[in-house]
Amino acid sequence: MATTYDAEQSAALRFLCQRTQTAGNTSGTVMLEFVLAFPLILTLMLACMQFAHIWMAKQVVHYAAFTAARATLVCEKGEYQKAAQQASEQICAWIAEGTTGGEADKRIPGWGEIPGSGGVARKTKARVEDIGRWNVKVTVEHDFGLIFPIIGPMIGWLVNPWESGNEWTEQRADETGNVGDADLIRQAHIRFKEVVVLPKPYVTLPPMGIPASGW
Repeated sequence: MATTYDAEQSAALRFLCQRTQTAGNTSGTVMLEFVLAFPLILTLMLACMQFAHIWMAKQVVHYAAFTAARATLVCEKGEYQKAAQQASEQICAWIAEGTTGGEADKRIPGWGEIPGSGGVARKTKARVEDIGRWNVKVTVEHDFGLIFPIIGPMIGWLVNPWESGNEWTEQRADETGNVGDADLIRQAHIRFKEVVVLPKPYVTLPPMGIPASGW
């Protein structure tokens, strides 16, 4: 009877030892899988957020071009450029990222400051052209900061590790000329270019005094 009990006890101890060893091996496997998979998953998550941010910003810049073209419809021809520039800055201020030490954030009359919008004038350019006799064409370019880590520099800078001294300069995907160098927090940028043509089958005579005060 004692021999049977000892055999059963030994078998139970061996089973517990095997379970403990298996659990320990599984724990190590899970940790290794996490270490290998987490950087990839994190990169994919950041990529999804950054591309969504880029798509949203592109729509905003297109709307800025539309509002710039609309602004020319209500002003005299000599004020086209100033009106288009101010209108495009007012829209792009909401997506502008990065300021220098001397750039104050833009203020919307009756609303207040737009955080981080101080560099919008430096990063937004509007150009007005006449298309035929009764059409106005406005081209808006905006240098958009890529704020997400890892993915932002990969898209905007296109790192070239073999270029001594310029490893982190913005490469061919970005035509901004390193506009982000002046920012307090340096970020990669990409340039959006949107064009809108609107008809203006009339002539506006009295000047409106653009740019308007308060901006």
